[in-house]
Amino acid sequence: METENEKQTNKVKILGQLTVPGHVDSIQKLINFVSDLAKKQGYDTERIIEIERAFAEVFTNIVTYAFRETSGDITISCVLDRAERIVFKVIDWGSSFNMLLASDPLLKDEFVEQGMPQPSTSLVKRLTDTIEYQHHENMNYLFLTFSPVVKGG
Repeated sequence: METENEKQTNKVKILGQLTVPGHVDSIQKLINFVSDLAKKQGYDTERIIEIERAFAEVFTNIVTYAFRETSGDITISCVLDRAERIVFKVIDWGSSFNMLLASDPLLKDEFVEQGMPQPSTSLVKRLTDTIEYQHHENMNYLFLTFSPVVKGG
């Protein structure tokens, strides 16, 4: 049987959550949200700038590609993992879009055929500790982990 202290350590504390429309006008609000959470966790200015750069790319890709033919919301929530890293979960209800695969050079022709620029996630991959995409029940999930360590991207 778990003690009360063991139950407390197994709980995940959500540091914050925000839901906004999946529009270009929402991108800065989302970036400010992640920036403020990183500041509250004591991340230094250089690392916060990297997090902002990564999320500028993430949110631009979501708005541009997942909401190209549909509309919906973006929800972002944040927790700390066991290593005290910030883990962001981004959910959108746009079209299925895996930005991690979309930046693959092998898919470039598909974007050219559609008259669209190919998304780039190389910067996001460099600036995160981990990044993962899932699509489940008409929702896109993106999980991004950031340690306080500056990546230099």
